[in-house]
Amino acid sequence: MTRSLAGFIFLLTSTAAGASCPTAEDLGRGIEFRTADGDVEVHKQLRPDWITLTVTYSDGDGALMELYRGIYLQSLIPIESGLPKPTQREDFATPAELAQWQVPQPDASWANSAPGGGTAVAGALDSTVIAGCRYDSFEVAMTFNDDTAYREYYHYLPALGLGLLVRTDDEEGTDTYSYISVRALE
Repeated sequence: MTRSLAGFIFLLTSTAAGASCPTAEDLGRGIEFRTADGDVEVHKQLRPDWITLTVTYSDGDGALMELYRGIYLQSLIPIESGLPKPTQREDFATPAELAQWQVPQPDASWANSAPGGGTAVAGALDSTVIAGCRYDSFEVAMTFNDDTAYREYYHYLPALGLGLLVRTDDEEGTDTYSYISVRALE
C-alpha cells in the first residue's frame, strides 16, 4: 500500500512538472530559453520546417536568425541596442542549399556539399534537462564548408524540432552556453 501511494505521488508530481514544459505546439507563440550568461533566445515557428530565432544578449544587442529544421542557419540580421539592422543582413545559404541537409537523427552523420553546407555528426539519444523540463536530445557537431576551423555543437531536441547551441570552437578558443530556463510565451 505504501509503495502504490508513493507511485501515485510520483505520478502526480511528474505530470505537474511536465505540464508546464513547452511542447512543439508552443512554437507558434514562441519558446523562450535563457542562458546562465543572461542571454535570451526565442524560438518561433515561421512555417513548416522553418524557425525564427531571436537572440538577445545581456548587453541588449542580439540577432534575428532564420533556421531550417531548427538548426541550419539561412540568414542573420544583427540587433543593436534593441533595433534590428536589416541592411546588415547576412545570408549563409539558399533554401535550395539548405534542403540538402537531412533531418537531424541520433547516431548518424551526414554531409551537404553545397556552398552553404558542411558536415554533421550526431551522438546517441540522451536527455537534456532545463529547469526541470526533460527533453530527449542528442549532440550534433557541425563543421562548415566555408570555414572548416569553426565548429558548432548543439543539443538537438527532436520533440521541438530545434537545436540549442551549447558550444563553439574556433582558432581563438571555445565558448560554452548553459541553458537555465525554458518557458512557452503567452
